[in-house]
Amino acid sequence: DMWLLRAADVPPDEVETAWLDPDEARRADALADPFARGGFRAGHALLRELISRRLGCRPEEVAYDRQPCPVCGGPNGRPVLARPSEPLQFSLAGSSGVWLVALAGCPVGVDIQAVPADSMSLDVTTLLHPAEREEIEARSEQQRPDAFTRIWTRKEAYLKALGVGIAHGLDADYVGSEERLPMPAGWTIIEVPAPPGYHAAAAVQCRAS
Repeated sequence: DMWLLRAADVPPDEVETAWLDPDEARRADALADPFARGGFRAGHALLRELISRRLGCRPEEVAYDRQPCPVCGGPNGRPVLARPSEPLQFSLAGSSGVWLVALAGCPVGVDIQAVPADSMSLDVTTLLHPAEREEIEARSEQQRPDAFTRIWTRKEAYLKALGVGIAHGLDADYVGSEERLPMPAGWTIIEVPAPPGYHAAAAVQCRAS
């Protein structure tokens, strides 16, 4: 299940900041831009509200933990519920005032990104899988930022679902066009409808048959 939130549609006085834990409150307060700060609070409050509805508890009672990173073994892997009463997994992503939340019964990752200027995307393109770079380079100069953002959101969603982030290596697995190479074994990666000027994606670990 996925939800899309536009922070601009949520008045600041309607965000239940008391639901946030000290770490979330600290990270929000560290954002200098009031719009970004309000969006962070709204996105994290929404996640807590959705989880609490599923678990039958109060939003402020939701507690998080981190799984060990599959690469380094450190406590910076995929976020999980600290006291799970059911196999509920979640993911949260935000970009330029738009937030995407996913809940699932298996590992899941989501990402949403505003399409950047071309100069911002070219530097990172060189770090992607060779087939992904080919897809971007095959587009016209005007189309490349859009193609890059589409692939980047799919990559970020997949890496977040793995719980490794970019430490896994941006070129390790192909997640570009579904018409090209096979997706990573055991995973489904889909595009998620997003507002104009954005791309969004979700990665879900396939259930064993």
